[in-house]
Amino acid sequence: MAGWERMSGPSLRDRNRQLARDVVLDAAERLLRAGGTADFSMRALAAEAGVGFATPFNHFGNKNAIMQALSARLIARMAEGFRGSRASGDAIDRVFAMGGIAVALLLEQPDVYRVVVGSLGVAGAAPTAVMAQSRSLWSLALGPLDGIPDDLHATARAVLPGQLAFGFRGCLSFWIAGEITDAALGAAVAANASVILLGFVGADQRARLLARLAG
Repeated sequence: MAGWERMSGPSLRDRNRQLARDVVLDAAERLLRAGGTADFSMRALAAEAGVGFATPFNHFGNKNAIMQALSARLIARMAEGFRGSRASGDAIDRVFAMGGIAVALLLEQPDVYRVVVGSLGVAGAAPTAVMAQSRSLWSLALGPLDGIPDDLHATARAVLPGQLAFGFRGCLSFWIAGEITDAALGAAVAANASVILLGFVGADQRARLLARLAG
């Protein structure tokens, strides 16, 4: 080889930065699990993470940004779980698979994720990216929209990811408030998806969705 080839992938600085962010986020999850609320100090977070007091501020700025980063990591884990599952079937099957994967992940640490998702209702200095991240999650599940009539593809592509994101967030809001139990969360998410999908399917799929809603 004539000379060194440039290595692809993140630089050492970027890897170290991501490692530091992950250490802080892991520590935040531990504090949430121990305390059940986001009422921890940045000093306590730095001590739990084993980093300097300024490190959480340098990487995130404030606690609200840390909670947003935890939410983004949660959504990324849902997407990773879905990809790893290699969910089969059409778009409708995959939406239900995504819902099941998302609920299962939330229920692994319900006390933590209630606080994380609930904190997103607090307005910050700048808009969050949660809506875009959630839309992307449901777009991933919908895929090429197989199972949805061709003449509805354009509308479905424009509307369904956002509506599924709205509906999922609504279910989580009632779950956080204690009005939907852990045991009932999966059924609530599936029912919400069924209602949203009803307007975008043919007669056979419609009958299938109505049967699901009827229990």
